[in-house]
Amino acid sequence: WLAPTQVVVTGITSDQDDHVRKVYDQLIAQGIRADIDLRSEKINYKIREHSHAKVPAIYVVGAREATENTVTVRRLGSKQQETLDLDAAINKLKAESLAPDQRTGQ
Repeated sequence: WLAPTQVVVTGITSDQDDHVRKVYDQLIAQGIRADIDLRSEKINYKIREHSHAKVPAIYVVGAREATENTVTVRRLGSKQQETLDLDAAINKLKAESLAPDQRTGQ
């Protein structure tokens, strides 16, 4: 919740740029502090760079994700990734980005 950038949205290739922009626009509309990475770098390079910058979440969009309206979520400090429906991913990120005193169930 303290991170200046809560999530970065990036595509595997430039073919997904339109969908990456749509995901980014939805995040911004929900009040999430997001950045977009449309550079034509290799995906591993972009993930490594954003991980070193301590971005808590990276949403990766490939051809399958663009078709199915999902995102693959990579979390800072975790080698595991999960593919979620876009709405579910946004809701999960919104819940995680609340200040501790605003979270329910605590």
